[in-house]
Amino acid sequence: MNTQTSTIAAMICELIETHMEKCESAFERSEDGPHHVVSDVHETRANIETLSSTDNDDGVEITLLLDDGSAFRVMVEAL
Repeated sequence: MNTQTSTIAAMICELIETHMEKCESAFERSEDGPHHVVSDVHETRANIETLSSTDNDDGVEITLLLDDGSAFRVMVEAL
């Protein structure tokens, strides 16, 4: 049996959630803890406010909403 797109999407969400938890744990110990998303090149920093996933006909859509007003969609599709 082949791995399903929902399994891969769940794995990606779990990785992101684990990263968020590590950042928030470090933040509790520091006034200026790490943000969830950092780009030194673009000089941006943000935290993920919402992480969700939705099944659709093509696969699974993962949505990230950041506290700086940005939003991103990651599609997990079988090839």
